[in-house]
Amino acid sequence: MNMGGVERKIPFTIHKNIDSVPFISHASFDKTPREWVSIKFPNEDKYPDLAVAKFEAIRCWACGQCELSYMANFAMNCPTAAFPAYYRQAAYRGQGKHMTVLGLLQGFIEPSPELVHVAYFCNLCGNCTLQCSMGIGSDPVVSVMALRRTFVKLGLGPPPAQKRFAEYIKNYHNPYGEPHENRFAWMKKKIEKKKADIVYFAGCTAPYRTPEVCEATVNLLELANTDFTILNGDEWCCGSPLFMVGLWEEAKETLEHNISVIESLGVSRLITSCAGCFRQFHEGYKKLGISKPSFEVLHSSQLFAEYLNSGKLKPKSTPTDKVVTYHDPCHLGRHVGVFDEPREVLANIPGLKFIEFERTAHNAWCCGAGAGVMSGFPELARFAATERLKEAKGIGANYISSTCPFCELNLKRAEDVAKLGIEIGDILQLLEKSLR
Repeated sequence: MNMGGVERKIPFTIHKNIDSVPFISHASFDKTPREWVSIKFPNEDKYPDLAVAKFEAIRCWACGQCELSYMANFAMNCPTAAFPAYYRQAAYRGQGKHMTVLGLLQGFIEPSPELVHVAYFCNLCGNCTLQCSMGIGSDPVVSVMALRRTFVKLGLGPPPAQKRFAEYIKNYHNPYGEPHENRFAWMKKKIEKKKADIVYFAGCTAPYRTPEVCEATVNLLELANTDFTILNGDEWCCGSPLFMVGLWEEAKETLEHNISVIESLGVSRLITSCAGCFRQFHEGYKKLGISKPSFEVLHSSQLFAEYLNSGKLKPKSTPTDKVVTYHDPCHLGRHVGVFDEPREVLANIPGLKFIEFERTAHNAWCCGAGAGVMSGFPELARFAATERLKEAKGIGANYISSTCPFCELNLKRAEDVAKLGIEIGDILQLLEKSLR
């Protein structure tokens, strides 16, 4: 298959050019009320963050489309609404988040532990944003983020598990409470922090939980003779976990630190193999009032797709005989619009047997880990991941590849329990093996 002058080893679908599917361009939660929304609710001054979300809430028709997937036979696509214990209960559906905002603004309800649970029992995957953008454009994610910010300011949020990882980030610069000095313990040879063209930002989950992703990334950079560096002890958590649970001041502090250190090195590009880190550097600064970084932000799949297309990397072997599918991370796909480059990487691997999920690309089912859910609500995280494993088995795949260590970690934990015979790995691991 030849596309753009580059010979693909396997065919794949171009997802950027589906005219009927808009990207979630407002995934940075920057939307503000439209001018025509002139209704003044009694508690707007009391809850200013909710007042910002009222445009989204007031437009909701409670139709239920936000829970479905319009391009996957209208299958359920909201982990929260599909979770058995709260299956389609009003408060846990997209419209329920909007009604909670309106109820608080109008004084019909008061903040409570139950409402905090509603606000945080959500992956912020953005499926609802996409599905509703097909119709009236009422975004439940905006309401959820407004609720979280409000509960943080009232001292009611985040829940205990998220408070714990926030303390870990403050004290250890990672949400796992691991020793900061061990962030680069996986490296076989030391790399000094120096001025270079590219800086590799390792993140937290990959170094401390899935180091094989870090190893594959560095091996590929070296195979391509890339001029790169790392931050060593100056790398802190990107702040994405803090941002997603409503701790924006703390998120701003750690993101500002990282940007300052990186800019001091004079690099032109940052790459990371973590979808959450990528989204935070690419989008997070906009909401947190930080100047746009002077360097370009790339996910590693984008860089290595570039290297493959230019001939800097030339795969020569088939890394697995399993049937591979690709799981789109929410932070990389729906939130920023990176769908094609990971598939280009897979398409350049010779002999790879590949099949798409039914719920894929814009309509991908969330792995269930993000927005503080894995730590705060492990039952929801496991449910969502197990559903994804079942879907893989249903299409005949026995290897799930992805581009997010957090997705991969959650899927692996679910597989350890479900034992469905599904292997989970990163596309960079497959690419690195194909170059041996």
